[in-house]
Amino acid sequence: MVSDILVNFSHSAAVVFGLLTLLWAISVAVKDASLIDIFWGFGFLLVGAVCLYLADIRTPYLILLAALPIIWGIRLSLYLGKRNLGHGEDVRYVAMRKRAAKKGMSEIAWRIRTLFTVYFGQGLLIMIVSAPVWVAMATSVLRKLPHGNALDTDATKVFLQHYTVTEIGILTIVGAILWLIGFLFEAIGDAQLTAFKKTHTNYEGPYENKPVLDTGLWKYTRHPNYFGNACMWWGIWLVACQAPWGWVTIFAPLIMTFLLTRVSGRDLLERQLKKRPAYQDYIKRTSGFIPRPPKS
Repeated sequence: MVSDILVNFSHSAAVVFGLLTLLWAISVAVKDASLIDIFWGFGFLLVGAVCLYLADIRTPYLILLAALPIIWGIRLSLYLGKRNLGHGEDVRYVAMRKRAAKKGMSEIAWRIRTLFTVYFGQGLLIMIVSAPVWVAMATSVLRKLPHGNALDTDATKVFLQHYTVTEIGILTIVGAILWLIGFLFEAIGDAQLTAFKKTHTNYEGPYENKPVLDTGLWKYTRHPNYFGNACMWWGIWLVACQAPWGWVTIFAPLIMTFLLTRVSGRDLLERQLKKRPAYQDYIKRTSGFIPRPPKS
């Protein structure tokens, strides 16, 4: 079992870090470190696809577990690619580069540093957060010592003699439903935000008076996309719990939720937004994460 987990982890990591290195080389050529943002969802897609490819037997449970990060990765990568490509380097990375320049670091030295701090750092997070996938997919089909009639030609009986297989159960169903709720929250929230930005694309007034999106899902939570993302990973973890030792990967959804609420998600985004009076009012009446009816 341990060897199967290590195979899934090592092969997935090799693919993820290999493509990250290639993407970094492209980012150096085009001078746009923010290409890494588009890779985030795609990295989890790779983990699910690699583990599915490595599986000796592709059971319904295993296919379902792999499909969850793959479907999410496709949607998020397409969304971020459409949103980000063609708009130049993101202001966050521009600011990082300028701070490095003030400290005497050349641009090429800064670009090299991004390989290890930004690109490989994200790769490490992808591998940690995707632990429910590579652990559960490695343990959902376990070999066992053969017994019974060795001459039995019935393929089904031979299969059952040689493998212990995780079936779709209550945890799988509950986890898949939670994942679907999260997927819809993130996808709908992103679509509503895109439509809102398009409507106000020609706004030229003061920054502090910019309109605030407080309709649709954004009426019930200030970050429906982040909430949806967290739900998806808690759902994936529940699905993983159906397999042996899937439960030990609870650190993965905990880390993802922490990132979404305290590090690179809500808190980071709202540092600037809080300077706007309209957004301060929005904070007072709207939940910061878990959806609930707004305060009157």
